[in-house]
Amino acid sequence: MEGLPCRVMIDGSIAKSYILPMKRVVYSKAAVKSLARMQPKRRAAIFAKVDAFARGELVDIKKLSGSDLYRIRVGQDRVIIDDQGVVVLAISAGPRGGIYKE
Repeated sequence: MEGLPCRVMIDGSIAKSYILPMKRVVYSKAAVKSLARMQPKRRAAIFAKVDAFARGELVDIKKLSGSDLYRIRVGQDRVIIDDQGVVVLAISAGPRGGIYKE
């Protein structure tokens, strides 16, 4: 992925870094429905973690076995995503016990 060059001042020295564009995040109908039932604090934490992943920050993410999907861990909750390059599709969200059963 190609980013825009910028200069960052760190301890008096100039370091070259790149600003990467954020991926677009799309939530499926099932994900929106389960997020709507959650407490606002938990919902905000999930939105923040998915947005952090879309910005390229490090998050607790693992590939699901036997699938092209990934899961992001947010405390006791899990978010199942499909990383399609430019778009991140959040397929499902919920507590860790029942999120994998479909």
